[in-house]
Amino acid sequence: MDMSEDRRAEPGDATTDVRENLLSTAVGMFSEKGYSGTSIRDIAKVHGVSLSNIYYHFGNKDGLWREILDRSVRMLPDRLRAAAALAETPRAQLEALVRTHLAVAAEYRRELLMLLAQRAELAEDVGNETAEIQRDVLEIYSDVLGRLSAEGALNSEHVRVTAFNMLGVINWHLRWYRPDGPLPVEAIHQEIVDFIMRGACRT
Repeated sequence: MDMSEDRRAEPGDATTDVRENLLSTAVGMFSEKGYSGTSIRDIAKVHGVSLSNIYYHFGNKDGLWREILDRSVRMLPDRLRAAAALAETPRAQLEALVRTHLAVAAEYRRELLMLLAQRAELAEDVGNETAEIQRDVLEIYSDVLGRLSAEGALNSEHVRVTAFNMLGVINWHLRWYRPDGPLPVEAIHQEIVDFIMRGACRT
């Protein structure tokens, strides 16, 4: 049988189900244990398939990691740029960035936790791709904060430090937020937006 003529792209068949379930299992394990703490054997054992299934669908652990990023947070920089482009002032652009980032976090919380992996954990090529997404996000925030600073509306003299602080707030909430908590996600997000805007912007 010609392996290039497999049916992986067809929705609803058994092969597609296996592939999707493997991705779901891998996301959960990567986000909890990190890249180096998760092995292909672990994923296969939890999912109840052979190692050859994973190698067939994804090649190796790097392939799994890359496909998860491709399906989720690789689009984060573009989403942030698009949100900022729709706002007219630096202050509005900053709020749009934070709200959009939080919206992506609500959809892809586990994948964003993966994005926080230390580069030293990852294989070189995968680490480079992950770091590039992180750098893009940082530059987008820094550019908007730079415009806010040029208007004299930024509380701090240090644009880069402010950007890191903001991302720290957003990224840390990925670890403590629980969907079954006492507050709805909309209320949590509004609290984070208000906290960041008050801290960053002069009134």
